[in-house]
Amino acid sequence: MGHGEAPRPGGLGAVAVAPDSAGAQVVRLAVRSLVVLASGVMGTGFLGWQAGVLVAVLVALSYLLSATLAPRLRAPFGRGRLLRTLHRNGYHVVPGGHSRHVAIGSGGVYLLETRTWQHAASGEGDSWMIGALPAERAVERVSAHAAHLERCLHLAENWPGVRVVPVITATGRLPEPVVYAGRAVIARPRQAVEHILAQPTILDPQDVDDIARRFAA
Repeated sequence: MGHGEAPRPGGLGAVAVAPDSAGAQVVRLAVRSLVVLASGVMGTGFLGWQAGVLVAVLVALSYLLSATLAPRLRAPFGRGRLLRTLHRNGYHVVPGGHSRHVAIGSGGVYLLETRTWQHAASGEGDSWMIGALPAERAVERVSAHAAHLERCLHLAENWPGVRVVPVITATGRLPEPVVYAGRAVIARPRQAVEHILAQPTILDPQDVDDIARRFAA
């Protein structure tokens, strides 16, 4: 195993995102132009030509602001983006059943409970709910699955000290950005990714590939 090294990609490579083609950009511009024109015509028909011009200008301005500001805004972190981000950073990400995924990379092995929409955190003090379950019960379920994966992968025998860390992605208000509950981690999707990527290197690329092969077998 490697220790104290910077995280390195583990062999799957980055996910390429193709830019829009020129044809797609022309079509999008044409559609938006027609929407602006239609809005102006409707405004003119109902309220007069001055109102029609104002409506058309406002619609065009909304498109301009959207094109200018959208790239600067942080997109919401859903399950797909969470998994793609880990993949781009060298993690093998494979389905683990029951809407769960297993991420294997330089920072360890993680069981991701990614049904974020079902995990609205609520409560205060020592009484917390994750979706419809008490937080303790939700943690017990995913931790039992993580322990089962450890036994199936024979981590203790082949990679001493490496454990499967359960990660529950949740919505709602959490007491901390990352909440530790026993062996599990509870966080919003973005904070969950940041937490995983911030972990020190405990597996070298060969270890990562070997564990991924065991999981796929």
